[in-house]
Amino acid sequence: MIKNIKWNFRLILGGLFFFLSACGPIANSEEVTEKDGVITIKIDVDNLREASLSEFFEPEIDYLLLKESEDPGSQIGEIAKLIEYKDMIFVFDWWIGKSVQMFDRQGNFIRRIRNLGDGLGKYIELADLQVVQDTVYLLAHPLKIIKFDLEGNFLDEFKIPVTGRTFHYDTDRKSFFVYHGSDAENLVSEINHAGKVLGSFFPRNPSIFYGIMSDPVNFYAYENGFYFTRTYTDTLYTFNQNSFEPLMVFDFGKLAMDHTRMIEKKLELDNRAFSDYFKENSGSSYAPYGFSNSNYILSRLRMPGFGAVSIFDKINKKHHLVKFDLMNDIDESFNFYPPVYQLQENRVAIAYRGPSLYNKAVEKKQTMSAQEWQEYQQGKGKDFIEAAFYGKETENYVLMILKTKK
Repeated sequence: MIKNIKWNFRLILGGLFFFLSACGPIANSEEVTEKDGVITIKIDVDNLREASLSEFFEPEIDYLLLKESEDPGSQIGEIAKLIEYKDMIFVFDWWIGKSVQMFDRQGNFIRRIRNLGDGLGKYIELADLQVVQDTVYLLAHPLKIIKFDLEGNFLDEFKIPVTGRTFHYDTDRKSFFVYHGSDAENLVSEINHAGKVLGSFFPRNPSIFYGIMSDPVNFYAYENGFYFTRTYTDTLYTFNQNSFEPLMVFDFGKLAMDHTRMIEKKLELDNRAFSDYFKENSGSSYAPYGFSNSNYILSRLRMPGFGAVSIFDKINKKHHLVKFDLMNDIDESFNFYPPVYQLQENRVAIAYRGPSLYNKAVEKKQTMSAQEWQEYQQGKGKDFIEAAFYGKETENYVLMILKTKK
């Protein structure tokens, strides 16, 4: 399996949106209820439990090394977003490399899009990436959306009237839904290919604490639709015709964030004091850090003093509130936070720097006798050890790829 250094990386990352309309009505339970098409999930800390990978994923982890080549463009800075499209994996690095890198399914570097500068087809900063209908779309600054083909050739660009943080391209409406950030007059706008605003949604509400958190993903595609959410919102919204409507609500009860108090304290305290206060007194809230596919919606929850993971089983209409790290009972390499990168065909991934994965292997070896290590290395740990061995020689990432159970 290591011949081409082929691996599969399935994670739970995080995010987070779902389908529900295609799954029929939900049989109400104490934890999950449905009324007028809106799913409500009651979060009860008493239901928090440990969970294993095998509960939600098929019993195999594939490892894929995104290889460095002689081309310096193959070196990955940070992975802000991963997109698998046809036979390619797109790595979006808005922070260090300010680029999009393309790898094939064997992890071989293909090319990079990096057009820093002023002028047509160029950008100063990047905000988000979409790959749709054989077109690479970049949400960029200053205030533009740039189009490239799959070969990395510039096609076109158009100006947009407002700053964008994340975006989603709706193939039915042939328009972009752009999230502008918490300081905008309206959080979301629909914009066409001429840069004209077709509609504005979610007017800024002075009674809501928006915080300073930025989310890597706010829009999640599902079949013929998509969903929008953001940190501290506690609600997933689906777009229906010309408006957003609630689709799923997380009910934290008495543990929910007190938005009024947070707003008051933010005005009263300096930044450092408020940060300390927030860590201890923010209550519980939702964060769109995970994935959504035809089987599950996985999200991150902030609980008092700790983090938790929400896993909604779309098929069986059940909710699981689990501890942050899932127990790895598949290859027993190490426990990790569920995958957050959504790939194709219900595959998900998590990414580790090569040296970091190697260090995990070293830590594993230190817990075992020489005979136990040899048996593990020749048995269920074979792919993990091979991946760690090759990964130690590169600063690029190894993807751990999982496939969700049906």
